[in-house]
Amino acid sequence: MRRSLALLLALGAATPALAADVKLCVIDAQSALNETNEGKAARDRLEGMYASKKTEIEKMQTELEKELGDYEQRKMILSDAAKAEQEKGLMAKQQKYQLAVMNAEQEMQQTYGQLLAGMEEKLLKVAEAMGAKQGCTLLIPKETTIYVGAGVVDLTQQVINDLNGVK
Repeated sequence: MRRSLALLLALGAATPALAADVKLCVIDAQSALNETNEGKAARDRLEGMYASKKTEIEKMQTELEKELGDYEQRKMILSDAAKAEQEKGLMAKQQKYQLAVMNAEQEMQQTYGQLLAGMEEKLLKVAEAMGAKQGCTLLIPKETTIYVGAGVVDLTQQVINDLNGVK
């Protein structure tokens, strides 16, 4: 954000002749990633993975809650040894559940990172080439800009089209 602000101040202070030679371009990288065919496929894959993990986790949670409810109903008639045994089993299942939740979150984040890494690299190469083709002096992320006025070229849709093979 500071770099963008410093850049805007520097450009604003530039002489009119220098400013005339500057062609600013922006790209909304997140939108571009989400709107490409590859991005949509990655999102669908993650949503499918999430649904599967969510079903598993919810099943474990339901079973744990049922067993805990059963224990609460029967604990008054259980011996101290039986209570201790049941509590130990419930604690082990609680830990297993928490570990499953943690592992699922970690796996989702790892998969997301792997899918995104390759896509970001492609996006940056296409954006750079598109910026050069359009004669951009500077290509900046739209997410970090406060204002995009007239004369600033938004390359987002062009990059999406290129990545999707649309001419």
